[in-house]
Amino acid sequence: TEGLPSHQFGIMLYLVVVLVLGCLSQEVLGCSCGRRHPQSAYCSADFVIRGRFIGKTQYKTEEQGRVKYEIKTTKIFKAPQGMDDIQFLSTPSMESMCGYEHVLSNKSQAFLITGHAVNGNLVIDQCNFIVPWASLTTAQKRGFEEVYRKACSCNIVPCYGGSCSLESDSQCLWTDVLVHWQEPLNGSQSKYMACVDQGNGLCTWESQKPSVIAARNKEAQSAATAQ
Repeated sequence: TEGLPSHQFGIMLYLVVVLVLGCLSQEVLGCSCGRRHPQSAYCSADFVIRGRFIGKTQYKTEEQGRVKYEIKTTKIFKAPQGMDDIQFLSTPSMESMCGYEHVLSNKSQAFLITGHAVNGNLVIDQCNFIVPWASLTTAQKRGFEEVYRKACSCNIVPCYGGSCSLESDSQCLWTDVLVHWQEPLNGSQSKYMACVDQGNGLCTWESQKPSVIAARNKEAQSAATAQ
């Protein structure tokens, strides 16, 4: 700072402090979630349901305020053992704690909801995969209904750079993150494909489009008939 006027040094110091505090507040107070393929969201969740948000209440615990959503579950795709109905889901009330905020404007709208079981409570947050059921592609619906459940032995690895590699045969490279970096869920792997074990421990991307599945089944039937 030799030769720098004191008022300029003071301004520089102030800007540095503001920048550092801003970064810290983003890290401490912000909620950051990594993007995940729908299959990864299914496999990592403790429960996956289709249901409607029909009620909302605020309550407090010793640690923090929370919100309890009342849910009308219409289909359970995955749940803790012995749980045949899901009626309530909990989330932190603060956005900085990754609390999930749902506006009850349309109680008839069905949602695909994933979440976790924590100390006997079913919990959701901003990092969970929660989207309107109608917004899913036919391939994604098929995935949540049957395909993803059978493919959780496979692991989907996001590719964030130009030189990505896989460490085992059980992995599939998710390049939607690289190609559609702003919204990877709009990529073709997210919307139409699942990472499926081919029966020998080798996992590969497999299209779940109805037309491709029909062609694949027809080819398999032809091969079986030829034998």
